[in-house]
Amino acid sequence: MLAALNVSAHANRYRILARSHANYLAQINIRMNERQEQTADVLGKLTVLGTIVLPMNIITGLWGMNVWVPGQEYEGDLTWFWCLTAGLLLFGMSCFFTAKWLYKIV
Repeated sequence: MLAALNVSAHANRYRILARSHANYLAQINIRMNERQEQTADVLGKLTVLGTIVLPMNIITGLWGMNVWVPGQEYEGDLTWFWCLTAGLLLFGMSCFFTAKWLYKIV
């Protein structure tokens, strides 16, 4: 009789440990999913930033190379420079506000 009670007690402890282990694994899974969502959110923001900055970097990189750029023949006139700078700023701001308003990323 005592042996049957002992076996029953061990089986009950085993079920409790199995349930607690399953709960622990579920909790770890939930935490990993939360981290993955945070990582995806950060990567989405970095993608938007890269999309905004890359065209600006290409255009401004032309001034550091030995190629012809618009307005180069006008030595003292900075109108082309300011127009291109304003265009880049408008492009960047429009991309930023589009991402913020339409996609709610930033």
